[in-house]
Amino acid sequence: MFNLIFAALVLAILAGLLMLRRGARQPPRWHEQPIALVSAALVAGGFMVMVWGFGVSTGGLDVRETCGLTHHTTYDQAWRDRTGADGTSFFPVANACNEQVSLVPAWVNPAIVVLAVFTVSALALALFRIAYAIFHRKELVSS
Repeated sequence: MFNLIFAALVLAILAGLLMLRRGARQPPRWHEQPIALVSAALVAGGFMVMVWGFGVSTGGLDVRETCGLTHHTTYDQAWRDRTGADGTSFFPVANACNEQVSLVPAWVNPAIVVLAVFTVSALALALFRIAYAIFHRKELVSS
């Protein structure tokens, strides 16, 4: 699963760099077009859901077996109940075997935050561009 997410992120970065390079040569630039911003927000939102799904599913179906067989550590149910690291929270994603071993990789929660900020920013900028275009068209028509 990690390889799939990594490959998708690399392809998205390459596509973004290509869009930036192409956009620098052709007017209007891609970031000035609301549809491109909405598309970027949808892609970032899709990656955010994928990363969140990866983080939630890291423990597998049986966390006790995952801790013992994959991570070679003990499973501490009392600690999980006390701290809330039992995989039931939506954010931050937390699933741990015990105090020392977390099943969720360290990059999952920061990636969710960065992708969420990018998604909201791109949507807000697209709405701003649309509103700007609507208000300036009214000024042009009335004059």
